[in-house]
Amino acid sequence: MFKNLIATTCLVAASAAWSSPGRAATTTYNLLTTIAVPVTAANSQGGKFNSFDISYIDPATGYYYVADRSNASVDIVNGATNRVVAQAGGFVGQQATTSVSGPDGVVVVNNGGVATLYAGDGGSTLRSFNVTNPANPIALGAVSTGGGAFRVDEMAYSPSANVIFAANNANSPAYASLISATPPSPSLTATNITVPNQVASGGLEQSIWNPGTGTFFVSVPSFNGTDAGGVQEFSASGVPLRSYNFSGMGIASCGPAGLTLGASGNLVVGCGTAGTQTIVLNPAGAGSIVARLGVVSGSDELWYDAANGNHYVTGVNAAGDRVIDIFSDAGYALLQSIDLTTAGFGKSNLHSVAVDPLNDEIFVPITASSTAFPNTACVNGCIAVFAQSVPEPGSATLALTAVLGLLGITAWRRRIG
Repeated sequence: MFKNLIATTCLVAASAAWSSPGRAATTTYNLLTTIAVPVTAANSQGGKFNSFDISYIDPATGYYYVADRSNASVDIVNGATNRVVAQAGGFVGQQATTSVSGPDGVVVVNNGGVATLYAGDGGSTLRSFNVTNPANPIALGAVSTGGGAFRVDEMAYSPSANVIFAANNANSPAYASLISATPPSPSLTATNITVPNQVASGGLEQSIWNPGTGTFFVSVPSFNGTDAGGVQEFSASGVPLRSYNFSGMGIASCGPAGLTLGASGNLVVGCGTAGTQTIVLNPAGAGSIVARLGVVSGSDELWYDAANGNHYVTGVNAAGDRVIDIFSDAGYALLQSIDLTTAGFGKSNLHSVAVDPLNDEIFVPITASSTAFPNTACVNGCIAVFAQSVPEPGSATLALTAVLGLLGITAWRRRIG
């Protein structure tokens, strides 16, 4: 009975301590490791990891997925061991321009016990893979969005509508499609979803699903060709709703690219135009600017970690260094700027980021070294992993750890592969 009491007490204490792993004791992020990317037979970059696009963390498993154009695959990384366990191939790879290359946008949908990877490709193709066992991806069906040679790019998933909102950003005009996410094969439910009165070259970038409003939001680089761009809202069936044009809100320049939604209900918009800012938008009513975060711009992908309430913004700082800036969703204080350039990763376009909510690690794809952009930290390219430093544990924590070890409690999560 005494042993059971100890076990029960320790399990309760452990549950309380680990309900949000490491959050209360963490300090700052430091480089944990770099992950070498295996070279496939389809590699078009001389055996280097030199061309990539969007990355994604499956919050249910902590597996990391990155669109690897160098190897014409989506690379799958076990977030617990930080190693590549599989590469889902069959994409066109890096072509003459990014507008016709692939893979591009990626997302994982967990539906009915099945995990499905969806990834955009050149030729206006959306490909899918069964990744219920991430170490053994199985190619499923593909669907065309009808945009000719141009790529299917960034995308977002609506659990309530069970559809993916995917953009053909390089077409003129840019448009989105809705794809049913019921496995095994994707099917097109709507296409030619456009921003009202947008110029042909206006583009569509990162999109998100807002469960509070039941609608999609997408970053719009430009509405009329001369404005600062903004954000467009669409219904779950693709009907255009509110437009938020930043020029009418006092923003002179932005060119929105990245987009996240925080628990606050506000949208954080990464400006693709260098030398500008990152914008926080309250989408209620006609919309209002909550904050202008002037320390980073030139952004592409943004990530929001619901586990710790922080936004992670790719971009460039005032010195021209590539950075990942971390802002709290509560007040938008800058918590840390991870300078990738001073870490030895160079100044190439390091534009992709994802965060594992299970252990707080940040994954950043790094371009191989070149004459124009030297990279001394991983010359053939890699995936950099940053982890938070934790202060020395107190005596109570050490005692709890010892007891848990005696009880045989050695892990707080399980992953395949």
